[in-house]
Amino acid sequence: MLFKCMFSGSGGQGSALIAKIVCKGAMEENLRVVMTQTYGIEQRGGDSTAFVILSDEPIGSPIVEQDANVAVGLSQTTYQSCFEGTCKGGVLFCNSSLVENPGQEDGFEQVKLPVSDMAVELGNVKGANMVMLGAVVKKTGMLKKETVEHVIEKLLGAKKPQLVEPNLKAFRAGYDAV
Repeated sequence: MLFKCMFSGSGGQGSALIAKIVCKGAMEENLRVVMTQTYGIEQRGGDSTAFVILSDEPIGSPIVEQDANVAVGLSQTTYQSCFEGTCKGGVLFCNSSLVENPGQEDGFEQVKLPVSDMAVELGNVKGANMVMLGAVVKKTGMLKKETVEHVIEKLLGAKKPQLVEPNLKAFRAGYDAV
C-alpha cells in the first residue's frame, strides 16, 4: 500500500491540518509516513500545500512530484496544481463550492464535493477541511474511520476541546457523502 498525497488550499483553509491528522493516523496504525510542506506567505492567505506519503513499506523518497495518487484542491487558486499533479489511476478531490469549471480528468477520478457549502450548513464554516478529510478517508481507505476520529479528538481536544464535536461532525458528514 502506498499513498502519495497532495493537500492544497489557501492559507487558513486547513490543508496542513488535514496532512497532520493523516500523519498522526498513519503512525497510530503503524504505517510509515513522511510529510513535507510549503511555507511562506501561506499564513496570510496565500496558497499552501502539504505533501504526505504513507506506506506499509519503507519510503524511499519524500517527494511527491506530479505523481500524487490522492490530491485535494480546497481552493480555486490551488486546484490547477492538484489537477496537474494527480497521476493516472489517482483520485482528485475538488471543493466544488469554490472551484469553478473543474478540468476534465484524463486517466484519474475526480470527486467533486461542495465541502465549503456543507460546512456552512453544519454551522462550522471552518470545517470544510474536515468534511473533505472524511470524503478522502472513505473513498481511499487509507486510514480507518475510527483512527481519524481518535486523532481529531486527541489533537484538537488537547488545546481546544470545544472544537472536537463540530470537527467530528464535519468529518462524519464528508465520510457519509461519498
